Amino acid sequence: MSDLSNNAQCVLKVLETAESLTTTEILELARKKEYADICTDCAGGDAFVAAANQLVEMGLITKKFGKGGYRWQLV
Repeated sequence: MSDLSNNAQCVLKVLETAESLTTTEILELARKKEYADICTDCAGGDAFVAAANQLVEMGLITKKFGKGGYRWQLV
């Protein structure tokens, strides 16, 4: 995991807390104090989407469009 960007590590760390989360839920959690060390940049939408899509391409997470927008989940 250390070869991933801080944003990608942030997404993975937040997704470890639940079965699946919406984009909004991930961004809200990323602002919490416990993620401050790696989630400094992905608390913004554009950086999050770029990191999350990179993780999808790597096969580490999945995204599905549904009620409330995209839902993200660890593989």
